[in-house]
Amino acid sequence: MDCERLGKRYNKGEDILSRLPDDVLSHIFSHLEAKDAVKTSVLSSRFKDVWTLIYNLRFEFTRVGYELNRGTSFVNFVEFVLRHCQSNIIQNFHLNTYNDLRESDAACLIELICFLVGRNVCSLKLKFNVLVFRPMIRLPQSILTCKSLVRLSLGFWDFVLDIPDSTVCFPCLKFLSIYVSCPNSNLMQKLFRSCPILEELKIKGFVIMSEDALTFDINVPTLKKLKIYLRGYMDDGISYHKFVVRARNLEYLNFCNDFLTCFVLGETPFLNKVILYTKISTRFLPRPPNDEETERGAELFRAISSTRFLSLDDILFSELYHHRYGTLPSFPNLIHLYLGGDILYGIALMVRFLINSPNLEVLVLSKEYVYDKGEVMSELECAPSCMLLHLKEIYLFSVVRNDQDLEVIKWLLKNSKVLERFSFHTLEIIENEQEMENMENEILNLPRASPICKIEFFLYYSCKKTFLAEAHRSRESFDYAAFRL
Repeated sequence: MDCERLGKRYNKGEDILSRLPDDVLSHIFSHLEAKDAVKTSVLSSRFKDVWTLIYNLRFEFTRVGYELNRGTSFVNFVEFVLRHCQSNIIQNFHLNTYNDLRESDAACLIELICFLVGRNVCSLKLKFNVLVFRPMIRLPQSILTCKSLVRLSLGFWDFVLDIPDSTVCFPCLKFLSIYVSCPNSNLMQKLFRSCPILEELKIKGFVIMSEDALTFDINVPTLKKLKIYLRGYMDDGISYHKFVVRARNLEYLNFCNDFLTCFVLGETPFLNKVILYTKISTRFLPRPPNDEETERGAELFRAISSTRFLSLDDILFSELYHHRYGTLPSFPNLIHLYLGGDILYGIALMVRFLINSPNLEVLVLSKEYVYDKGEVMSELECAPSCMLLHLKEIYLFSVVRNDQDLEVIKWLLKNSKVLERFSFHTLEIIENEQEMENMENEILNLPRASPICKIEFFLYYSCKKTFLAEAHRSRESFDYAAFRL
């Protein structure tokens, strides 16, 4: 049907949508949330049963109160939809509720997994809270041998799953996301090893204090992307636990927790992008890192030295290394480096990264604190080779502008011979236009080694939220060139 005929029918008020075949309508309705798809049944007699043919089932239930029957009503609605669903293949089943469910309601949702397995579910995502302290959710055994399941996301507290030693489990699973609190090390190890073609793994949660140190043994040869986001208590928690990752084909690593000294990474020759992030600055730790923890940090850097994209955010590595800056390995493939938060507290470490990254092309510096006043600028006298041959873009985000910032900018401009872009972002209150103009002229008049260097200014005045958002975007900008998990 051409556009002209379609327009005439529309002007006449003809119901074109009702003329579409069931497979087209079900495809359209499958992009709706389940409750909205069900509501289409009252639009006309033509739509009465079309919603039962949808193959994407998405249930969203936000917290609107604390009445216990709200969760039960939600579970009953989910059961109603599945009872009427006629699709033989359910491509996506996503359930997300922030309402606290009774333990019996949670058990009903878990039982529905058996139904979904029978309908050849491809992507299964469950996220809900249970009105029980540290609940242990037992998953049905049928999920282990589901041949259609490609993506599995379990967004609730710890679960129990009986994984036999001799059976190949999750034969087609490529993406796994789990939430942990008091995980069982043996279960985690068996789970990871039971996924023969797993490519992406996410581990999230808040690890509660345990008398015994846990070891997360992630031995997955096919793994390409790994993201770990765990929190713990500052004085105990995850700092005493250990992650051992053996994934030779790993390309993407995103590791976020309160401490980085509990991570051991095996050989990763194909590593392309690394993000290391901690929520708590080591300045606020109850004790400084000991020699063993410092050495672990050095081993981690050696393990990721082949990466092309590296982001270090809110980590005070100057304390981790202290006077051992020489232990930092060479990064021969690194082309994009982001140093954020406390990292600029140590100028010597920043320079060491530049010296050890001979092919660096993009440098992003994000500073929320002032430099250590005890450091001297004499450490910046020798220009690293990357600044002479390859460094083309520099982005500086500075919450507090001071004389030492100006010295760093001066040194960067003076020694970057192929620099094409220097972007300066600052958060401060400019009293008048003349003061702003003076600041810009001060930087514009600095000597530049590159004749094609363009200098940009971005002032955020007192809007810290906008400033931090822009700094975050600069860190994530190279995701399109690498990988985004």
